[in-house]
Amino acid sequence: MLAAWPALAQEATAPPALSPALAGPLSYNSTPLNFEMPGLGKVYVTGIGSGLLGTQSNTTPGVSSSFADVSNASVILQKPEGVFQFLVQAGLYNQQTLGTATLRAEDYTKNTYGPLPLAWIKLAPSANFNVQAGLLPTMIGLEAPFTFQNMNIDRGVLWGQENVMTRGIQANFTTGKLALSASLTDGFWSGKFNWLSAAATVTFDPNNILTVVGGGALSTNYKSTFATPVNQNNSTILNVIYTHISGPFLFQPYFQYTHVPRLPLLGTNSTETWSGALLARYTFNEHFAIPVRFEYADSTGPQINTNPSLFYGPGSNVFTFTITPTYTFNRFFIRPEFSVVKAGDVTPGFAFGQDGTATSQVRGRLEIGVMF
Repeated sequence: MLAAWPALAQEATAPPALSPALAGPLSYNSTPLNFEMPGLGKVYVTGIGSGLLGTQSNTTPGVSSSFADVSNASVILQKPEGVFQFLVQAGLYNQQTLGTATLRAEDYTKNTYGPLPLAWIKLAPSANFNVQAGLLPTMIGLEAPFTFQNMNIDRGVLWGQENVMTRGIQANFTTGKLALSASLTDGFWSGKFNWLSAAATVTFDPNNILTVVGGGALSTNYKSTFATPVNQNNSTILNVIYTHISGPFLFQPYFQYTHVPRLPLLGTNSTETWSGALLARYTFNEHFAIPVRFEYADSTGPQINTNPSLFYGPGSNVFTFTITPTYTFNRFFIRPEFSVVKAGDVTPGFAFGQDGTATSQVRGRLEIGVMF
């Protein structure tokens, strides 16, 4: 089949909006490779190759204080136009998250969503309605799965309470300034299709956007793996996210609430988290920008072993700060990152360091890559 297709060519005109969505300052190639697929139309080929250097204080047992690894090595094939659309992303990846142990990209890929983390089809019978099905990113939260999609390299601690990739179906509808979405999925990659999510976005104008999104489990599921944490997989979550753009400034205040129910087979009580974050970016010019992120998250309940640990022991809280100066040139980018995580009300053994009693961690990251 491939031999029968015309050779890949550069697209002379601006392409349609490509996926996965990017928060910036990184961007896709403005002239991506494309070819005509018989019977389907134009298909675009994009990709990302990036490496990561990292170091951190107070590492956990078995985790090196410094490392070099791949952060993304993926190819994305997609048809983003017409009634029938699709996307397939394949390769290695490493989804970095503040305050958690770092795995090698090969191990992270194997223990989470595999070498095919995204693969969906979309039926778009009209400009304002479509249905997607397959391996989909979650609607929950502000930050996206892969490092190249986000303003910062490491995702924040609010991300740690959210699902990432899901298997299921999602419907999307827009009317005027309002966009609505709803999905039925397997939540935290559990294989049980019992998660219902919904989102509403109001675009007051191009510079002011409000999103409210919520989701949760419709039934109890005791599956527990690296990609399916049992407490979060049974939770209910609510986000309120506001985006404001003013000249070179971008501000995104972000509220999150989660409720974890009592799980009788585990002997745990119900608990909640209340969290807030501010993501911001100042863009100096087309080549240089500085994103920053502040977060505070708190979990309720006394420090007893019948309450689940959602951060650093039952009833713990955490503050984070991240700054990621980013330089781009043509399709290449380089971005160093500095972050601090400070935990409070920790349970010994649940925090940082070799014995789990250190209450802070400082990280340095350097990501270098190319988006083609």
